[in-house]
Amino acid sequence: MAQTSPATGGAAGASAAKPAAADEPQRVEVTASKRKQLQSDVAGTVTAVDGAKLERLGSTDNEDVMKLTPGVQFSKGAADASLLSIRGIGTNTNAGNQGFTQAPTGIYIEDVPFTDPFAFVSVPDLAPFDLERVEVLRGPQGALYGSSSLGGAIRYQLNKPNTRQTEGSVLASFSSMSGGGSGWSTAAMANLPLADGKAGLRVVLNARKDPGFIDNIGTGVKDSNSNRVEGGRAIFTWRPSAEFDVTAIYLSQQSRQADGSGISPFDYATGAGYSLTPPDRNEVKTAFPQTVNSTFDLGTVQVNAKLGELRLTSLTGYQSKKRIQRDDFTRDFFDPAFLGDQWTSDVDLHTRTLSQEVRLAPVKAGAVNWLVGAFWMDADVRRDQKVYYEPRGSVPDIRFRRNGNATEAALFADAEVKLTERITAAAGARYYKTKLDYDRITGVDDPGTAIPYGTSDSGTTPKVSLRYAVDPQLSAYVLASRGYRFGGISNVGFGTLAFPYKTDTLWNYEAGLRWTPSARTSLDVSVFRIDWKDVQLATLANDPVSGQDFLVTGNIGQARSQGIELAGGWKPSSNFSLRGAIAYTDASTSGGITVGGASIAAGTPLPGTAKLQGTLDATGYFAGPLDSSGRVSAVLAHTGKRRAQIDSPMTLAAYSTLDLRLTFSWSKLEVTAFLNNATNARGISGGVDFTSVLYTEFYPIRPRTTGVAVRYDF
Repeated sequence: MAQTSPATGGAAGASAAKPAAADEPQRVEVTASKRKQLQSDVAGTVTAVDGAKLERLGSTDNEDVMKLTPGVQFSKGAADASLLSIRGIGTNTNAGNQGFTQAPTGIYIEDVPFTDPFAFVSVPDLAPFDLERVEVLRGPQGALYGSSSLGGAIRYQLNKPNTRQTEGSVLASFSSMSGGGSGWSTAAMANLPLADGKAGLRVVLNARKDPGFIDNIGTGVKDSNSNRVEGGRAIFTWRPSAEFDVTAIYLSQQSRQADGSGISPFDYATGAGYSLTPPDRNEVKTAFPQTVNSTFDLGTVQVNAKLGELRLTSLTGYQSKKRIQRDDFTRDFFDPAFLGDQWTSDVDLHTRTLSQEVRLAPVKAGAVNWLVGAFWMDADVRRDQKVYYEPRGSVPDIRFRRNGNATEAALFADAEVKLTERITAAAGARYYKTKLDYDRITGVDDPGTAIPYGTSDSGTTPKVSLRYAVDPQLSAYVLASRGYRFGGISNVGFGTLAFPYKTDTLWNYEAGLRWTPSARTSLDVSVFRIDWKDVQLATLANDPVSGQDFLVTGNIGQARSQGIELAGGWKPSSNFSLRGAIAYTDASTSGGITVGGASIAAGTPLPGTAKLQGTLDATGYFAGPLDSSGRVSAVLAHTGKRRAQIDSPMTLAAYSTLDLRLTFSWSKLEVTAFLNNATNARGISGGVDFTSVLYTEFYPIRPRTTGVAVRYDF
């Protein structure tokens, strides 16, 4: 799990050598503070999941990755539209309800922000093949990472080129799902050293088909929610000297989902079937398939230059996200007086974002370590929604278009001072300015008239910590940090009234203990309390012009989250390892909350967060047949009961899953049989209650899946 430099790159694959060492407690380097640190020296809670481990466990998407990090809640949705919250900081479990509000969890690929500042487009579900690691930073990261990292941040780090060795990997798998269809996946990596070891190129390609398991009895299609994902990336590194290096990355991924990910008891033909509990079968009834075509692209150039005893880093990023989605709006516009009416909605969302970050820091760590930097981001957002009465006419019956531009500029600094041999103090802060401008078109015909709107904000987000090393094996820390996210403006339906909502902020207070009594045993404990004010919440409000309900955002009061997190590892022998983590989170309103004029009682749980989450994974090694090395692994994950929506009593039941894998490997070849969700647990990861139209929808986890995988490294 140790970080590798751009000059040398990562290992070729998970099976090139016996991976036992990767599962035992060890000295792990992370870059959560934008400089290399041992994970054990970070004052804060950082979970680092090694990319090779993700491959050994057969992880294919965020649903697999996030089950390894209790305290991070994964709320399933359509392709690239699942929501992630950390430590209970979230206000819904459905991307459709996110509206124009910035999501509360920051997503970063190679430190380039991917969280939309305005008008939710997508959450990149990056294929976890040939990753260096995934880091989960718990608690607000406003000082170093800026807006959106309100509850925390998730960082994807890619394996860089190995400039000294030609290497590659190919992977293929086939799977069959209980009560569903069949799926497959392929992935390949090739690494080529160039210029006598001064440069390298690493290319990764991946494709998969996720089997469907939901039957749409309205369209008559079984296993209708299948999903095709295709992507790849190319990474080039040039290091002409020890004082200078450049790494350029281009990454692209596309997901095409044939129908929605939700199940519902609702019957669009009669309006019957409203229920706060999910149906017994994975079924939905819509008049039309709800398709998704989601694409994201990323280009980055990072330059590191040594200037005497200092290192200057420049990171330029350009990203594009596009989402074309068709929804069946028959449920939204259902009227018992007009049985048989059918409606559809086409949404075209597109963002183009340019970002630039510059940092300066000492080359070598010393008694005083510091970092200063500047950040700038400019995002163009295009959102065009057209609603049609079926069969369609030549123009949409209703149109909502919102095109905008969001900018963020910031200066930040962070310093760490070793006061004594045992005591280290750190402080940092970020001064930010955000601005949002957009124009809006609404109407019953095309094209309509654009109306401009705008808002801006500024502020400072500090962070302070103190760490005490009792001895080389035991340390403790305390931490206080502040986070924020973009404010904006809400509009209701066809009217021209604008309702600004301001930046919401929170303070995180945290204390932790890290104990590594031996190289084979580790224990981390952290406790936290988060005070959240001016909470942004998207909810439905009635438009007096049309009489329809529309999603709006407002600042609606205060909330609080507090809890405890434990993580540990034990490796009693070279042939067995055990790792576990558990999180208890109590996240609820703390007063002053109203939704649509109705009060929400203090103590109401924030949606999507289970009070109890836990993961236990065990790996054993043995001598296999035909001179192979055998490996058996199991991952047990538990998600407790959760509230689905803050203004609805809908509650999602607790569930547990068990994933099993048996692997035989030779020097370059690896063959695996796997059984995911072995008990065929029926879990619901998210839900939504549209009370105004008496419609509910639930998002089930994947049923039991059986399969085989083959990998070859060269």
